[in-house]
Amino acid sequence: MTAMTLHILSASPHAGPSFDLCRRALAPGDTLLLLCDGVYAALQDGACAQQLDALAAATVAVYAIGDDCVARGISGRLLPVVRATDYPGFVDLACRHPRSVSWF
Repeated sequence: MTAMTLHILSASPHAGPSFDLCRRALAPGDTLLLLCDGVYAALQDGACAQQLDALAAATVAVYAIGDDCVARGISGRLLPVVRATDYPGFVDLACRHPRSVSWF
């Protein structure tokens, strides 16, 4: 069985290929954490909404740092499949996954 991986996306999905590269690397059982400008991927009406819904349906857990969503004024507009977390939650996710990959 493949070990679960925590994928950490900090780049805006509109700023380059990071979101698409990350999305292709995700496997069932992995976790995607959105932080900094990466939280824009979690918008209900955003360009990434269908991809995040499909990832969640494929058993990829999706989280976003709540403070980053608040700072960008989008906390009330997140997809239902996206779970808000905080920085202690980030640490917990990192401890529960034997591997992590950062996408900038």
